[in-house]
Amino acid sequence: MNYARPNTGLRILSSEPGGPAHRAGIRGGDLILEMNGEPVRDELDFRFHAADGEADFRIRRKGGIFAFHVRAEEGRGFGIDFPPMAFRSCGNHCLFCFSDQNPPGMRPSLYFKDEDYRLSFLFGNYVTLTTVREADLQRIAGQRLSPLYISIHAVSGPVRKKMLGIRKDDRLLDKIRFLADAGIEMHGQIVLCPGINDGQVLRESVETLRPFHPSLKSLAVVPVGLTRHRSGLPDLRAVDRKAALAVMELIEPCQQRFRRESGSAFVYLSDEWYLLGRRDLPDEAHYDGFWQSANGVGLTRRFLSDLEAAVQEVRPGQKPSAPRYWVTGTLAAPVLEKYTIPLLRSAGVKLEILPVKNRFFGTSVTVTGLLTAQDILSECRKTPPDSVILLPSVCLNPDGLFLDDVTLDDFTGRSGRKVALLENLEDFWKS
Repeated sequence: MNYARPNTGLRILSSEPGGPAHRAGIRGGDLILEMNGEPVRDELDFRFHAADGEADFRIRRKGGIFAFHVRAEEGRGFGIDFPPMAFRSCGNHCLFCFSDQNPPGMRPSLYFKDEDYRLSFLFGNYVTLTTVREADLQRIAGQRLSPLYISIHAVSGPVRKKMLGIRKDDRLLDKIRFLADAGIEMHGQIVLCPGINDGQVLRESVETLRPFHPSLKSLAVVPVGLTRHRSGLPDLRAVDRKAALAVMELIEPCQQRFRRESGSAFVYLSDEWYLLGRRDLPDEAHYDGFWQSANGVGLTRRFLSDLEAAVQEVRPGQKPSAPRYWVTGTLAAPVLEKYTIPLLRSAGVKLEILPVKNRFFGTSVTVTGLLTAQDILSECRKTPPDSVILLPSVCLNPDGLFLDDVTLDDFTGRSGRKVALLENLEDFWKS
């Protein structure tokens, strides 16, 4: 992935020989200046203008500027490939930025802090909108880049500036209002830092944002994540049980009122609040459309419900015989022990929970998705040699790498055990 700032025009990496663009005369190395009379800045512009299946191109190459008309073919499109997109980096200095808490030795991409609305649209990354300009807003509206995921944290100007480390008011509410008026679906998040944006500040944020519903379809409140690598960084308090219960006491009446008014809770607490507060998880109906399950909101409930349904479909012969150990972070371990182990054992699955302490980031980091290969290996070696290690896929990136840059093959070899990647519910009873 290229992290340089985007340039004007879109360079073509290759033009498929015999493909529509190649037959029209377009070649690798050409620079697309315009499509259908509109400037092209990146692959997103290309996709937008290519949606109709044909386009007029204005191309720059050595020797001048040339015009081409290309009609796409089913199964081949235009037959053009591009280099990886370049994305905008973040200029904020957030008090709680997780990237600032990363130690050396991790995947290089984890040290890049992005702030690009295109990544929000394409992959669901959260963006603060601090650097979004009028032209960007017009593009979002014109190209229907929806949904977007927005890091809000606080609507109070002084508090938001403090949290993001910015000097000027970035007019966040004006931007949200513009996007709402343009019909763009949005999902917001508040990273809660005790003593900074909780209490009355949190209440103000929720009540101020509520009128933007349903364009602002959901608002997630998640606890700040603090690692042990915070030397030289602002002093922040971790969320404990007392703080978790206080947040639930504030948010739950709002949820009940909003549901009476519109049928939607609008604001949702991530699973950590219930686990830290030692409270039962809400039922499925509470989460409405599970709008932010990728952000840890309702993820556990959704998993438990899906697992319960899947167990009913287990057929004779599917039940594995080898002892299996399910890797998990320490926060979710008690819930898994309470709900899933009895359920799976009732289906004949020999399964044990393998809680892993996060020594890499610090034991205050308790979620499964932030476990490294080295910490998991230290626990795997305590299991019987003939055991099967069930490794949740959230521990790996799409390229199959752990946070500490270890491959799955290397991990398996070093563990000395059979490792099964847990990507879906069927993997529980696969041998």
